[in-house]
Amino acid sequence: MSDSPGFIPAPGQGVGGQASSGFAVLPDLNDPMITQLAEYARRFMRDYPQLNRLTKGYDHSPRFLKWAVLDTLSDWSATPPFIGQSLQLILERNLVSVFVRGVVICALESLGILHMRNHLSYSDGGVNVQTENPQLIASWIGMMKSEYEAKKQKILVALNIERSLGPNVGGVHSELYAINSFFGYL
Repeated sequence: MSDSPGFIPAPGQGVGGQASSGFAVLPDLNDPMITQLAEYARRFMRDYPQLNRLTKGYDHSPRFLKWAVLDTLSDWSATPPFIGQSLQLILERNLVSVFVRGVVICALESLGILHMRNHLSYSDGGVNVQTENPQLIASWIGMMKSEYEAKKQKILVALNIERSLGPNVGGVHSELYAINSFFGYL
């Protein structure tokens, strides 16, 4: 078995550690595409020990960022139209920028939950101190998420239209095509 959480089957295995039969198989966390996207998300967030002076380390472990990549892929796959979204499609079509923003949103949501859990306000003698600021993270998530969702939906609709047209189809006629083509012959 792998060190995956108990409710998620290990890569190449189905539910309960059995060989997969009919169940979707999760991508391997050591897949170079997942590692590359996780590192790209780290660069986007500038999550490096040198820049995290207060936490003295990474905010997100490499394994957590890989999980965020899988969670974002699951989000794309669960968003209609269902056109078979995959990491390969995302990389081939150069949709990495939008996809990584989804990974960052997923990571920030988890970080926001952690900060909310560790939030402590203290006041003494007119001096107020807060250990965490979950409202700041929540405002960033809200701003990024609305833009991300709109772009993701436009991309998926465009890919769906492109696939419906096929490589040799010139366009889709409207339902009025038959009426207009008989004009003058009735």
